[in-house]
Amino acid sequence: MIRLNRRHFLMGAAAGGVFALPPARRLAAQTETITVTSYGGVWEEAIRGIFVADFTARTGGKAEVQIGGPPQWMSQIEANLADPPIDVLVNTIDLALVAGRTGLVEKIDPSKLSNLADIPQRFVDVVEGWGVVFDYGSAGIAYHRERLRNPPTSIKGMVEGALRGDFVLSLPGISYAPTPQMLIWSFADALGGSVNNVDPAFEALKALQDKRAVIFYGGATEFLNHLEAGEAEIGIYWDGRTWAHYSTGAEWIGYINPDEGGVMNPVVVQKVVNSDDSAWEYINSMLAPAPQLAFAEKVQYGVTNTKVAYPDWLKDRITPWEATRWPPFEEIGAKIPAWVDRWNREIGA
Repeated sequence: MIRLNRRHFLMGAAAGGVFALPPARRLAAQTETITVTSYGGVWEEAIRGIFVADFTARTGGKAEVQIGGPPQWMSQIEANLADPPIDVLVNTIDLALVAGRTGLVEKIDPSKLSNLADIPQRFVDVVEGWGVVFDYGSAGIAYHRERLRNPPTSIKGMVEGALRGDFVLSLPGISYAPTPQMLIWSFADALGGSVNNVDPAFEALKALQDKRAVIFYGGATEFLNHLEAGEAEIGIYWDGRTWAHYSTGAEWIGYINPDEGGVMNPVVVQKVVNSDDSAWEYINSMLAPAPQLAFAEKVQYGVTNTKVAYPDWLKDRITPWEATRWPPFEEIGAKIPAWVDRWNREIGA
């Protein structure tokens, strides 16, 4: 059995091989209900109501949806590689690479995915062919439009404004899983550093703390609470979540794709090794233009099929993927333990 280091589950990076598909699984493939994965909340609603529905309508097949997160799903797959309990895996970039290199998933097969031709190659290459990006979010600037009439349009300007005392920031804390990419790397990149030099990010965060110009959130809804309660006026947040909140009637919230570019957060779909072959058809549904458009309208995040034409009400809310910054995901994964340790020593919140 392949033993996946817990640190790799949480932070990414590993190497390994692939496994052959046993004949017994192939014979049973046509009669089985596949199991697919989804995050909870509106994601689950969209997965069931759009992708599963399309898969069933086209093929007559059935798909059960398992709610959770990639580390849990990958552990389940690893525990039974010969007959995995999951057929289709939704994943983050770093863990998608782990899954591929440790033999948990198969390489994407273009001959079995007709809709792959309409997906830009970068969305396959970024995960080395161990899956394909079907959906993405961008971490940019969200703010309270009624309390902040002239918000900064850049990460650098946002930090400088907070240090002047113009407003208080709400930023993701170290307990929030995307923080290494959406905050530490992003601040370093915007303030003159890099993945190999995050001093500018930590220096800025410490200065903001000293000025009492920042509070940290540990979950996505906490950011919204900070702004609504007046504890902060502006911060780093997701475009889709911002506009979804706006759509609930919270028209006080606004979003800006910063001058530097929002931070790309791709979501990958992968076919599990030794899984039912009908998993390819389910992935094809996830890549098809009509289901992708319906998904985008539901969750207000960008999708990757170039044939998708967003309606007028949505198109200005979607950050074009070309206007985002792509973090060096794998390099960040290797550095996260040191960054977490430094955060705990220097920031503490």
